[in-house]
Amino acid sequence: MARVRILNPAAAPAELDAVALSREILAEARTIEEPEQCTRLDALAGQLHAIAPERIEGDDARIAFWLNLYNALMLHCLCLEPLRGSLLWHLRLFDRIAYRVGEHEFPLNLIENGILRRNRRAPLRLRRPLRAGDPRLAATPSTPDPRVHFALNCAAASCPPIAVYDSRKLDSQLELATAAYLRNETVVEGKRVRLPRLMRIYHRDFGSRDEQLAFAARYVPALAAIAAERRRVRIRYGRFDWTVAPRPSR
Repeated sequence: MARVRILNPAAAPAELDAVALSREILAEARTIEEPEQCTRLDALAGQLHAIAPERIEGDDARIAFWLNLYNALMLHCLCLEPLRGSLLWHLRLFDRIAYRVGEHEFPLNLIENGILRRNRRAPLRLRRPLRAGDPRLAATPSTPDPRVHFALNCAAASCPPIAVYDSRKLDSQLELATAAYLRNETVVEGKRVRLPRLMRIYHRDFGSRDEQLAFAARYVPALAAIAAERRRVRIRYGRFDWTVAPRPSR
């Protein structure tokens, strides 16, 4: 098994609740550009050792916490080890870079597929991220929310922008992120509809093509009109650009 690199090896007492801490970590991660600037981020992330993620109450709090940590962990990694070319050349990274939260390691792949997607197989993977009985399963939300795919940023050019998520307004934030991404990436030309490739990659979360169309129609007015008229359309998917994107601006 590949060795996992923990980016927050030094533990520190928690000074904030879990979601507030995740917000601070992501806000700090968005400001760093060089490894020498990581001192405060390292200290904040060290507080995750004192967080018990299974004790975070409510799906909104859990989803906000893990969204913020995933995006922060990706930015933290990129600052320490900048990537070039296609992200597809660096897929091992998603299992080898992690934060320690409480007593356990949480790599990028596990946060996305093991936690936020409630232990569904990652695309092109044969196994679920977590085995039955793994204590990290206790940290998952009760129900997967497909809108998280429009909030997670894996550093590819076609990823959605990064935002800091707040459990108190998570639903409205996810609605805005989903609407913005779908309206930007969906193309309607007569009876032809091109949906974002993300919906094809994660079809297990979005359902059949008809279900995907109905989901997108909630956010794209042109699709809503098609759905209202019950017109049959031909669905295709756009290209996903896996090129490593420049670090997002502050």
